Amino acid sequence: MHDPFPEGGDVSIRLLKLSPGATTCRHNHTEVEFWTVISGGVRIHLDEKTFLLLGGESIRMDPLSRHRIEALDSGAVMQTVWWHSRAAFEEATSTNEAIGKSRPLLLVPAMLTPNGNMHIGHASGPFLYADVLRRIAETGGREVFVLQGTHGHLEHIAIAADAAGLEYYQLAEKNTASFQEALHRLNAVSDIFLGTKPDRRGKAVVLEVFKRLCSKGLIAEREHLVPYDVQSGRFKVDAFVHGKCPYCGGYSSGHECEDCGALVLDAELQDPVDLDGRSLERRPLKRLFLNLAPLHDALESFASRNFLPIYAKLYVESWLSRGLPAVCISNPNREGIRIPIPGFECQRFTITMEHVPRHLLALETIREKSGCPAFWYQIPRDEMPELDILFGADNAFGRLLVIPGVLSALDLHEMLPRRIFVNQMLTLEGKKFSTSRNHAIWVNDIAAEETAEPLRFYLCRCRPDGSVEDFSMGAYESWKRDFWDGRLSRSVAKANEVIGRVATDELPCPGQWSATDIAFLADCTRFNAEVRARFEADYPDVRQLTRAIEAFVDAIERYSCSVLQVPAAPKVKEALARTAARAVTFALVGLCVATYPVVPDFAISIAGSLGLEAPKLSWFDRDWMAEPVRLSASHDAGGR
Repeated sequence: MHDPFPEGGDVSIRLLKLSPGATTCRHNHTEVEFWTVISGGVRIHLDEKTFLLLGGESIRMDPLSRHRIEALDSGAVMQTVWWHSRAAFEEATSTNEAIGKSRPLLLVPAMLTPNGNMHIGHASGPFLYADVLRRIAETGGREVFVLQGTHGHLEHIAIAADAAGLEYYQLAEKNTASFQEALHRLNAVSDIFLGTKPDRRGKAVVLEVFKRLCSKGLIAEREHLVPYDVQSGRFKVDAFVHGKCPYCGGYSSGHECEDCGALVLDAELQDPVDLDGRSLERRPLKRLFLNLAPLHDALESFASRNFLPIYAKLYVESWLSRGLPAVCISNPNREGIRIPIPGFECQRFTITMEHVPRHLLALETIREKSGCPAFWYQIPRDEMPELDILFGADNAFGRLLVIPGVLSALDLHEMLPRRIFVNQMLTLEGKKFSTSRNHAIWVNDIAAEETAEPLRFYLCRCRPDGSVEDFSMGAYESWKRDFWDGRLSRSVAKANEVIGRVATDELPCPGQWSATDIAFLADCTRFNAEVRARFEADYPDVRQLTRAIEAFVDAIERYSCSVLQVPAAPKVKEALARTAARAVTFALVGLCVATYPVVPDFAISIAGSLGLEAPKLSWFDRDWMAEPVRLSASHDAGGR
């Protein structure tokens, strides 16, 4: 029977006839699926492996395993049986979280281009979130490193340097210092920082990677008709030329389209003009290119991983379907690392060739910090850290195709990014942040007048994860008055008052209990469970975390007020007060752990008032209704 069971039942069965060479799209699903080849033969591409099945042979595919079926020249007839298994699906969705967590964690946000200062649009994306993820990992006791830095060699820097009347590296170093100051004010610490100008080892790693890519046959010479300015006698490449994006039709530079995120070759721009809007002619120019096409299977395998977010999956697969391009890696630029090939002495490597070497420099720095220095190619694969990368959607090509592709070509599969955090754009009063038009709020300005803690909280609260978010100074100031200066301060002050009624230097044990105490304790337990779940998730939702914190702050204030306002006989009141003091201590401990990644100074101040050190997730496993608690002398948990 061709259709013995109706689709949608407990078990579904189909017969499938594949013509010679036919192939399905790579896909996954929630059901368990079982294939049996009746005649002919097929090649099954399952996750990162390939199997050959002939007549009479079978294979099982578990939920979320990514697969593609390719018929051999003889064609094939297959029987497929599939059914839903809740246990198998739950196992498939839970096992990914444990992968790699025994290894150190290396967080790499996209580098900032030092053609200007850091504005809060930058901060709301990868730079602040890297610090949040770092602190979440630290609460769980994991070894973690953060790599921050400024981009190496981009034409944007040369353009800004010309406008400012400065030398290239002079401007880059000036803005890099400003960037580091902004990170310091945001309390976004880093273990490794790479500036724009490479040192001797930085240049050597770029050349080592280049030599290996050459040995793999991935580097090719190509000649194109490139925009040329007759007046200056120079080719206008990369950011020095603008025109219509060949993919989406939007306005783009000759590097990356900010509308669609595509890599755009300057020679492919339509209607190219220079920075002054003057039309350019085209002349032939031979340059070096990184050919991504041979890395198709490696990138397809990378895209098949279930832990990639939907944006990353769709982005990589869209390029796989349209065909992977060759990426320009040399330009006739003034600054950068020289090309060690005859005929290209006047060209420099583009930023594309610096992406992966910077990750490898971080590996070497980590080894040096551990007291076991080694070059990147000497480090055992099982000792390499888990790599997580963070970037804005307009930087997708380099992070989702170039970095995984080059790492695969270098056989550094253990270093392939495991988690990818993509943010969309934060706008200012409905318009895009712009350094050139000075439409921005600079971190060093807004964080200079006050602590950056409320700004950190608010930027996490409106982080543009899945969609564009807008920042309004008026909305921020209104929120700050209402929550940070109002509800949060009142809540902590009331909680301290509850504790202060019965405690001096040591917190007493609980006394009598009321239904109000029991209900509040249940609120605390639920809050702690939510925080733990968010911290342990592969992709912590910091927006939801901030909202949970706000709601819990209100719950602490309501409970504290109810305790402080109820009259009672002295002995009964004392017994109830001891229980309330323990309950709000339990709440403050939970609040301390929850807020540490977002507003670390605030969390540490609460911890200090309770005689505790840096917050740990393991605090949730302690019984704070009986745990000995020695309070600080001043017991000022609200001091910020």
